[in-house]
Amino acid sequence: MHEYAEAEVREAFLKHVWETIDYWDGKYDQMVAQYPCRRKLEGLAFSLLVMLDEGSADIPGFIVAPCPHPDDKAFLQGEGENWWPENHEADVACDIGGTLHDSFHNVRKEE
Repeated sequence: MHEYAEAEVREAFLKHVWETIDYWDGKYDQMVAQYPCRRKLEGLAFSLLVMLDEGSADIPGFIVAPCPHPDDKAFLQGEGENWWPENHEADVACDIGGTLHDSFHNVRKEE
């Protein structure tokens, strides 16, 4: 037994995303005429937010925080605009963000 490594957490997270896509792909087929695609998209989005907020039986909730570019604050202040709060990777034990879009299709199960 061991603590999951970052790569294992990333893979489990992305597998759960694919399982959620598969779930919503089969949902509401009887409603296609009334809700062509939007209902499924809303369901998928809601399910992903639940996963991030609370987790599920297979996966825990996740920390979601902005990670702006280091120059953003000064630039936005100079433009007279609001800026995002800064967060630092050093304070998080397992940050899987930043490469999820790169890994998304690699984790997809064979069809």
